Amino acid sequence: MSTELETLNLQITELVNQGKYREAEPLLHQAVELTWEEYGESSAAYGSILNELGGLYRATGEYAKSEEFYLKSTDILANSLGRDSADYATAVNNLAGTYRLAGNFSKSENLFHQAIAIYEKTLGKDHFLYASGLNNLGLLYQDMQRYEEAGKLHREAFEIIRASGKKDIPYATSLNNIAGPLRAMGKHGEAAPLLQEALEIYGETVGKEHPLYASGLNNLAGLYVAMKKYAEAEPLYLEVLDIYSRLFGPQHPDYVAATTNLGLTYEGIGNFEKAISCLRDAMDARRLTLGKTHPKYGATLKILADVYEKNGDKARAAELRKRNK
Repeated sequence: MSTELETLNLQITELVNQGKYREAEPLLHQAVELTWEEYGESSAAYGSILNELGGLYRATGEYAKSEEFYLKSTDILANSLGRDSADYATAVNNLAGTYRLAGNFSKSENLFHQAIAIYEKTLGKDHFLYASGLNNLGLLYQDMQRYEEAGKLHREAFEIIRASGKKDIPYATSLNNIAGPLRAMGKHGEAAPLLQEALEIYGETVGKEHPLYASGLNNLAGLYVAMKKYAEAEPLYLEVLDIYSRLFGPQHPDYVAATTNLGLTYEGIGNFEKAISCLRDAMDARRLTLGKTHPKYGATLKILADVYEKNGDKARAAELRKRNK
């Protein structure tokens, strides 16, 4: 590896770790070109750098671009390293994550199972990457409302991660993952300390301007909403939006999700004007970025319709429900 490429990769890693994806993007494209020149388009090194580019676009919510580069990466890594390699499994796992976020659950599930099987065969069940695969499949099952299955996977992953003895980012993320199904199943008392510990670890490890910290705040605020503690949830969501606005902008999926959550919080408080404003913003953003056929767009329409009805505007509620058929 040339000194130029090595220096560039270090800069990219630092920016990505800080959540500064837009600053990392042009550098990563430059690294892709240099890797192609130094190693060739059929090399594992080139496949790996394309995998990183796919990850950046997934982080910024540009799922079509993410899919494009992950598909190129998996093809190159399959040919250069073989379909039993851990690097190939990681590219497959990452592609599955993009499909999950884009709402293509069937493709996502199949690929997650494929990646987990390769990890088990090549690395064993005690490896961090195997745990990561379990956690990702668990997140998919949360999206599919298969909470019992999700919780089981997250706890299995947590035991592997906890064995390292480190209370680091993977440990905190695993706590967050376990808390998700617990919250969904109404086990709020079990979820709360997990989310609070995760948030504290994020604050200590990545700081309070990082997407992971914002995600931890968002999850804790969601628990407060589920517990009907709206006054405690509101400032957390506002802090989340402030962080996401600076890092990503108002069209990013995480910003839109937090806007939706804030709208639900205002509904709980009884401030229907603010609730409708937030939910309309979220609906418009999801229509523009995901399209009218995406399940998250339909879910936002339904939520907004319910709020209109509760506010006595049955005509608008009916219009939105008709649009959602």
